Amino acid sequence: MKRLKSKLTPACIVLLLLGAANADMDVDADPAADGKAKILTFPPNDLCTDATRLGDVTNLPFNTTGARFGGRGLCMISPNIWYCYTAPCTGDVTVSLAGSSFDTMLAVYKGCECYPTQSDFIACNDDFGGTFQSQITFAATAGEQYLIEVGGYGLEVGRGVISIRCEGDIVPPTKDDCANARPVDDVTEEPFDTTNAAFDGPGLCMVSPNIWFCYTASCTGDVTVSLLGSSYDTMLAAYRGCKCPPTSSDLIACNDDFGSTFQSQVTFAAIAGEQYLIEVGGYGNEVGAGLLTIECEGDEPPASKDDCASARPVGEVKDLPFDTTNTTFDGPGLCMRSPNIWFCYTASCTGDATVSLLGSAYDTMLAVYDGCECYPKTEDMIACNDDFGTAFQSQITMPVVAGNQYLIEVGGYAAETGQGVLNIRCEGTVVQEKPDLGDAPDRTNNSGSGMRAYAQPWVGAYFPTVFDDASGSGPVGPAHVNDQLVAYLGQAITAETEADTGPDEDGVNNIEPAANRPNQDEGDDGVAMPLVLTDCGWSTIDYEVTVVKPSADLWVNIWLDFNRDGDWDDTVDCPAGPAQEWAVQNQYLFDLPEGQTTITSPAFLSAHPEGAHEQIWMRITLSEQPWKGGSNPGERGNAGSGPQSKYEIGETEDYLFIPEIVEDCPLCTDANEDGVVDIDDLIAHIVKWLATCQQ
Repeated sequence: MKRLKSKLTPACIVLLLLGAANADMDVDADPAADGKAKILTFPPNDLCTDATRLGDVTNLPFNTTGARFGGRGLCMISPNIWYCYTAPCTGDVTVSLAGSSFDTMLAVYKGCECYPTQSDFIACNDDFGGTFQSQITFAATAGEQYLIEVGGYGLEVGRGVISIRCEGDIVPPTKDDCANARPVDDVTEEPFDTTNAAFDGPGLCMVSPNIWFCYTASCTGDVTVSLLGSSYDTMLAAYRGCKCPPTSSDLIACNDDFGSTFQSQVTFAAIAGEQYLIEVGGYGNEVGAGLLTIECEGDEPPASKDDCASARPVGEVKDLPFDTTNTTFDGPGLCMRSPNIWFCYTASCTGDATVSLLGSAYDTMLAVYDGCECYPKTEDMIACNDDFGTAFQSQITMPVVAGNQYLIEVGGYAAETGQGVLNIRCEGTVVQEKPDLGDAPDRTNNSGSGMRAYAQPWVGAYFPTVFDDASGSGPVGPAHVNDQLVAYLGQAITAETEADTGPDEDGVNNIEPAANRPNQDEGDDGVAMPLVLTDCGWSTIDYEVTVVKPSADLWVNIWLDFNRDGDWDDTVDCPAGPAQEWAVQNQYLFDLPEGQTTITSPAFLSAHPEGAHEQIWMRITLSEQPWKGGSNPGERGNAGSGPQSKYEIGETEDYLFIPEIVEDCPLCTDANEDGVVDIDDLIAHIVKWLATCQQ
């Protein structure tokens, strides 16, 4: 984003837009009182090119709060999201947003090309009947695709539900039973519908209404069968041969949910010309319209997959064939220098993932790196393996986080090459004990050494970090027991039983008081740096939370030493009000999904008094309970302390950094002077911005 020559900085504009949905807030309300988490990620179908594929649905939830506007503005110019609908019938299709919580707008276009033109336009609707929600009915043809655009009137955003119903004649599945399985080759998003199907088969994977396909492999290699984009909770099975009914010895794979979706996908090794039976059904007794994709990629890695930059995307796979015979070496040479190939693995769970080359026909080597950026560096390497056990093939087991990506390098010992098989299996949540404390300097420590918070001039450290300094007086540092790992900040948490003594997973204590060395916890990775903190104005902080066990209630608290006096106990006076060093107060997080989520904190007043240190100490604590005043209320150094009984779960991270300081941003001012701060004030800000900032 360009820096604008205006009193409204780019950071301010972002804050204004993020606050657009919080309408009708009292003028003197405290923005920090809003304890709900604001998820910064855009909706998955924010872009037209990422339109969610679906069939008929009923009250499918959506949320446009974090969306951006994209398109040609043929119907709306508000933040919008997109769907690509495949009609299961020939007849009238009704698309309805009835039941949504905001004033919606809706458009439908022919085809799913992005972005649609005027010639693709079918209909646009704002208010249907006597409501502020939208509805469109149009004529559709079975198997054809239609692009659906969902937004709001003006700049309105919010939560809603979409229902799509085709009222024509839905053709019942002609290949309902296994004996009449429909012959297929490689297909892309082939429509199907199990609505009128019945169950038949051995029940080895599902007992729901099902349909059958007989697939003839187009290559020798890995075949991926996918139901992604279907409109209901699917199930999928693959069997060797097309003999009916199949037996348990014929079963290759069964899948319910793939990744974080309710749709199914399996990958298996196939031989060109051989037949494989595909069974499609639903979870429980669910039925609906869906899309079938089958792709065979061959037994030799294409040249485009030879190099790291073109690493082949994979999920969990079973006996995926590969061949390094005609490949060349590329990469950093951190594990091997033999001819190699690359895969980019997206973890389907949080827990232990095993990557294995066992069963390959030559002496292999294997490396795994954090992230899929090429080329990986030494600090990215997770593990390197030559021989696993007594075999000459390789295997690595590593902790992973659902949704994260990992680069896999496959090669051979010395210059060996050959054919092999790749297996990747994620075994779900692995519970580990991870006791945790902070790493800010603390003058109350076990060595009795007076630590300093800042130098030049010397400022003593009154940050509560050490839990037990043997004095029995406190304040005690925030200690997290984590007998069962439920949630933590960032991508990693390192275990330690005390901040300045005892064993520590990353090899060094969080603080070494005698040497005045704080800030040594290698697990401090949850906060997005650098931080922009407005001088006597409103600011927010972005941070990541990793959830291992969903459905946990979590609280986040953040303290910042605004006056740089070595504690978090104070309040700095600003023209806009008091800037409390307890900046984020008990932000409540709920219903976070498994894996990583980026959160933005409620707005708070920040301050940088004239003549203060550039550096500032900050503490962020994630726990299962709100902060209730600490262990020693009223005593210096109490702010940021933990309970005497310790936190059961979570993590505390401390940061010493130099903030980027900007001028006051009028985020919550009553711009139109009507007595409330609401969306009309956002519009007034935008009008002012357009008049003064637009080039």
